[in-house]
Amino acid sequence: MIRAVVQLCCVVVATVVITGAAQHDHLTCPRCGWRPPEATRTVSVSTVAELHRAVAEARAGDTILVADGRYALLRSLEIATPGVTLRSQSGNPDRVILHGRGMEGDDVGVAVGVGASNVTIADVTIRSVGYHAVQVRGERAASQFILHNAKLQDAGQQLLKGSFADNGMVAVDGLVACSEFAYSTNAPSDYTNGVDILGTRAWTIRDNRFYRIRGPVTRGWAAGPAILAWQGAEDTVVERNLVVDSSRGIALGLVARHRGREYDHLRGIVRNNVVLNLNPWADEGIEANGAADARIEHNTVLVEGQVPWSISTRFASTSARVRNNLSNRRIILRDGARTTEAGNIVTATRRWFVDPLAHDLRLLNDAVPAIDAGVDITDSRQDFDRGSRPVGRAADAGAFEFLRIRPPGRP
Repeated sequence: MIRAVVQLCCVVVATVVITGAAQHDHLTCPRCGWRPPEATRTVSVSTVAELHRAVAEARAGDTILVADGRYALLRSLEIATPGVTLRSQSGNPDRVILHGRGMEGDDVGVAVGVGASNVTIADVTIRSVGYHAVQVRGERAASQFILHNAKLQDAGQQLLKGSFADNGMVAVDGLVACSEFAYSTNAPSDYTNGVDILGTRAWTIRDNRFYRIRGPVTRGWAAGPAILAWQGAEDTVVERNLVVDSSRGIALGLVARHRGREYDHLRGIVRNNVVLNLNPWADEGIEANGAADARIEHNTVLVEGQVPWSISTRFASTSARVRNNLSNRRIILRDGARTTEAGNIVTATRRWFVDPLAHDLRLLNDAVPAIDAGVDITDSRQDFDRGSRPVGRAADAGAFEFLRIRPPGRP
């Protein structure tokens, strides 16, 4: 619920408050410990006109603090200055909403465009625009981008887009963390993803929640993967994300190869994720398509949809290690893919989990086949909850370790 509403009229423009280096005015992230960057200068805004002006006139190292309220954007906010942070003053994304006129609107195609390095967007909701809530423009050297504790909702195409240039200019070293990506019901077409990054290098997508990344019912809810890294992307890490009621889950690569390369995605890790869809229209949970040297490890996939598999690797350009995953359907190789498999359990049922309808896929006693079933993976010593792994004599299959003695408050 929106707690405060600011005046959006452009006729009266309040004075922008500028101070020295900011003190952080909200707590460190309780899940991951992240804190906003220190500011060289703080610019506080409380109207949409002030917001547009602060972005247009930003200096390197500025933090733009946005007061609680709804901000009907007049046009795209294009951040073209390095080192700028845009975040809410309260630290609560529900209290600051930047929006256009809807998914079919053409007044604001991209809510926030990032065309410089070391830009941070945090603690805000961005929604209701024609194309993308956020676009990270790798073609403009937009590297070291951070999105943290944000909510991206109801965009006409992808919620977060990472674009690149034909000359090889790409976005490097991005972080998308502790955020929510969602459609209220569905996207206006099947051309949508939660996060869609092209040609990126060394991006990490972690600790996020994805809900209803899907197209219209007239298209059978079909859409692209909720998380997609492709078009020659390299070294993507996708971990500890929850994907619910989305057409497809997570994909490294989409096609057999990208232009002159022999792959569509190089290296990359998909681990400790939960993909859940109990609807009959659900597609597959995790994909590696044209993905060379991929790792798919310790994921839990409970998908009861239209395909008889949960995880797939596809095309001869794909080589993958698929280990310690827990699913209710089989893992398959398609079109010449090569995989090494170990420690996977593909016979799960709803009874194995605490509460699938409430999106809780922690293990119960019924999950005996998954307990201690995994092989040792030296760099996977934490589970989805950041608890230690293994708890017993070996790691459990899936994203969660079964807790034989549960802490207070956990079932």
